[in-house]
Amino acid sequence: RRHASFRGFLESELLRTSLEEICLQCKKLDLTPGGPEDDDGIPAFLAAALTPPHPKSVWNALETLVDLGAMDVITNELTRLGNCLSCLSVEPKVGKMVLCSFVLGCAKDASSMAVAMSYKSPFIIPPSSMRRDADQAKVEISQGTESDQVTVLKVLDIRDNFVKTGRKNQFYTYCRNNFINVGAIQMISDLRRNIARELSNLGYPDPTKGGAWYNRNSTSTQNLTFLQSTIVAGVYPNVASRQQGAINFSTMTNRKAKIHISSVNAVKGQPLSRKSQMLEFIAYGEMVKGVAMFTMNQTTHLASVVSIFLLCGDFRIRPARTDVDQETTRAVMSVDDWVSFVCDKQIASGLAVLRKRLDAIFHHIVSDPTKGFESLSSLEKDTLNTLDAVMKSSFSSLPGR
Repeated sequence: RRHASFRGFLESELLRTSLEEICLQCKKLDLTPGGPEDDDGIPAFLAAALTPPHPKSVWNALETLVDLGAMDVITNELTRLGNCLSCLSVEPKVGKMVLCSFVLGCAKDASSMAVAMSYKSPFIIPPSSMRRDADQAKVEISQGTESDQVTVLKVLDIRDNFVKTGRKNQFYTYCRNNFINVGAIQMISDLRRNIARELSNLGYPDPTKGGAWYNRNSTSTQNLTFLQSTIVAGVYPNVASRQQGAINFSTMTNRKAKIHISSVNAVKGQPLSRKSQMLEFIAYGEMVKGVAMFTMNQTTHLASVVSIFLLCGDFRIRPARTDVDQETTRAVMSVDDWVSFVCDKQIASGLAVLRKRLDAIFHHIVSDPTKGFESLSSLEKDTLNTLDAVMKSSFSSLPGR
């Protein structure tokens, strides 16, 4: 029966490749100079293929690129960010994550996570009799980070430490004992050089250089908050939340979803595997439709929602409504009319100013990455210091779970 369910032929590569990447390359190679409604636009060009993708999928890809800021909504021309993303060998969302990491000061770690997100998982699927041991090993490696991306980053750090100390053979033993695919983790490690070379060709500094301003938070004791912020800045709107007492999550499109069994956050005993004790947010890489409901893989728990307000979507502020017609000192912050929080209006206005300045810094760096930190004004440098302080404060002031 399994053999009978197989397809007669392998699907066309056009149907197996990320449409966002294809759309970027179509514009980069000047194959589709027209807009989305024109005869020489991207939808018309892809519709002429022998096995064309579904038109809805093409429009969804274009909408994603517009939301990322990589493409103009009317002409579909590439922005400066779009030109940068088209030169990176990772998905556009993952590529934006890497570029945002230069602002957040964790470019080295983000480039490693980007490669891992674009390659298969290095963790082996064990026999059912060994599933518990494999899950426990993965949890121990994660060290309480509650993130699949950071867990792979920990494995890469362990691998680098073994290699630097001349204990490569012992690393093979470590992988075998912890259910890690040696070939996969070696490939991920090697591919880090590729993305570093691609960034250098675009004019960005080498992300692996330690001590630089774009790696100022890579060695911080609180660098987890910056890694979480970098991930959500890239994968947004792939964000889900759940209320207190809930087990499953709700996405921005109100789809009910649960964490995939392969995620470290799905292991029994992990905080996200049981009922929520408070409002919780997670970022995920991909959502797949299962038998009963949707499942999310490559998940990361977001300890603070501040990163969403400062780095994601359409940020807006409005006065909080009151029962009587009087002036209020409260304001409502929202992102894409999805996540909303009430806070003091002075805090809201301060975050709004910080958000505007961060957007300007990001576009400044993307427009001319060769100048880097030295081209930033004193106000922009102070903004980065403020960002670091706000992120650390929001991370450390949260209640325990």
